Amino acid sequence: MDGGAIRDWLAALEHLSYYDIFRLAPHASHDELRLAFHSFADTFHPDGHQWRHPSEQAAIGYIFKRGTEAYRVLSDPALRARYNEALANGILRPESLVVATSGSGSLTPPANQRLVDKVRSPGARPFVLRAEELVKKGDPKQAKIQLVMAMHMDPKNAALEAFAKELDDAIKAKSADDKSWKK
Repeated sequence: MDGGAIRDWLAALEHLSYYDIFRLAPHASHDELRLAFHSFADTFHPDGHQWRHPSEQAAIGYIFKRGTEAYRVLSDPALRARYNEALANGILRPESLVVATSGSGSLTPPANQRLVDKVRSPGARPFVLRAEELVKKGDPKQAKIQLVMAMHMDPKNAALEAFAKELDDAIKAKSADDKSWKK
């Protein structure tokens, strides 16, 4: 992406709905939203633009912040309903929802959200996905190896650290279970 494209995004950003940012229809599912957000993050995550001029980095950060704001609103069913109502009245970015998403309580992901959705670094995502897959297959040791890789790419991520503790408990339980079978 060149500087002109960044300027175009900045110029258009105030005229885009949250759906437009992700190129989604208002009836898009949560999975479609998640995929669109990941695609957006691959393009606009500030970590991928550290080589740019500071003014371009600031612009990328501003665009990314708006995208994360949009994702928080659209991924929360209650906020999404309120947003759709505001959008029907011609309000693209209702301040009441922006304030609601910036409070400390709504920054925590919903309990039913997948672990991969809580990952901040795009490079950690494949390792988290593999770890989740291995847990489902009943292999917590291999899942922990994958999770450690993800944690190196996304350090100090509370969700990953909590999952690591769960895996440690699962490994201990599986080890104890294996020992009881050998007796």
